[in-house]
Amino acid sequence: MPSSCYQVEASFSLPNAWTTTKQVVLAPGSGPTLVNRQLLPAATPLQSLGDMAHMLYDIDGGWLPIVGSALLGVTLGGQTTHLAFGVVNNMSVPAVLGNSCNDVATRKISIEGQLLELKNGRTIPILRNGNKRTPSAPVVSDV
Repeated sequence: MPSSCYQVEASFSLPNAWTTTKQVVLAPGSGPTLVNRQLLPAATPLQSLGDMAHMLYDIDGGWLPIVGSALLGVTLGGQTTHLAFGVVNNMSVPAVLGNSCNDVATRKISIEGQLLELKNGRTIPILRNGNKRTPSAPVVSDV
């Protein structure tokens, strides 16, 4: 994962139907906000993206085929925002929270403190391998 991407825990929901919590990629400046089709319930209706939307630029500099869009609620630190997600089959992560999420939810990313400060004033930890990042203890050895 590029150094400008961070792992955070987020909850996703559909109106009156379904909620799940996953570790996802927060990618400031990445562009589209994407969700893996396998994360969504099978009956989730997808909206058409139009003529040009079958391919969109992804954060890794390649191309991901967007099969449709879905309006989802995404909750970070108790703050819920409803966003249109591009839906991708077989993406390697559950979701990528791109510009649309960052613009409405994120105030500041503290690399040193390993925290994401949200616009509602709350902070959530930046994760590594599913765990909160903690500074490593200094190694002391006898010489």
